[in-house]
Parts: sequence; C-alpha cells; structure tokens
Amino acid sequence: MRWRWFIAFALLLVVAMTLAVIGFKHFNESLTRGLEEEKSYTRNAMEYHRKHPDKRKGDQVLEVWSDADYIAQSVAKHNSPKEWATWSDKLSFLPENLRKRDGRPYCVINTSRETIVIWFLSGASANCNISSAEDAPHLVIPSGDLEFSGRENYWIYVLWRVQN
Repeated sequence: MRWRWFIAFALLLVVAMTLAVIGFKHFNESLTRGLEEEKSYTRNAMEYHRKHPDKRKGDQVLEVWSDADYIAQSVAKHNSPKEWATWSDKLSFLPENLRKRDGRPYCVINTSRETIVIWFLSGASANCNISSAEDAPHLVIPSGDLEFSGRENYWIYVLWRVQN
C-alpha cells in the first residue's frame, strides 16, 4: 500500500512540476512581450509603434528609429554604388515626412557596406560627411538597431548590407 501512495505522490509531483514549468514559460513570454511593447526599445516595440501609432504617440525614440529605418531602407533600394553623405532633406527620393524630424534633417551616410542615419539631438551638426560616423560606435551596432544615450548629442542607426 505504501508503494501506491509513493507512486501516486511522485506522479502528482511530476504533473505539478510540468504545469509549473509550462505556466512559467507562458508567463515569461507574456511579460517579455509586454516589456518590449511598452518599455523597451526593441524592433518589436518599433513594429508595435508602427502598427499602433496612437498608443505610443510622442515616443521620440521610436519615431526617430522608425524614420531612420525607413530612410536606410529607401537608400538601400535606391542602390547608389558611390560612397556619399548628405542631409536627408536633400534626398529627393525620400518622402517629405522622412526628410526632417522636429525641423532638423537626419545625416545620411552611404557606404558600400552600410547605411548610417544620424539624428542630432540638439540641432544639426555643422557637418554631414562620411567622417561624421567615425566617432560614433556604429561598428558594434547590430543591423537595424538604434544606439542612443541621454548623455550623447546624437542617435545613430545602422543598416548593414554585409553583416560584420
């Protein structure tokens, strides 16, 4: 009789542990998704922002990220073979709503391996040239990500053509 109770208890314990692990997995996924959509600046948050602009209206980081992503994609589609740098308001192939944010243009840099979009927080820099990205940490930014810091004077987005 003791063995039956022991086996029943062991089975009950295994079922309870399995349900706890499954429940924790679903809870963790839900929590992660919620944080990405509401708090974190991840691609998932940007896509959520694009689909529901009324829910995150005024979120400047996501708006700059979205603009920079659209700008870089447009530059890649334009397929310019040369290296160049210019202000976004000078790019005739960009839609009007991507040429400036808060009255300031983006600095767009195109090279053979990447497109870099820089938005200066405190007004436009005097220069927008290929060397504008040299001091920025663009070599460590994953493709499609926006690097920003409240202590810096710019936000930088990189779209890699050739993954590094």
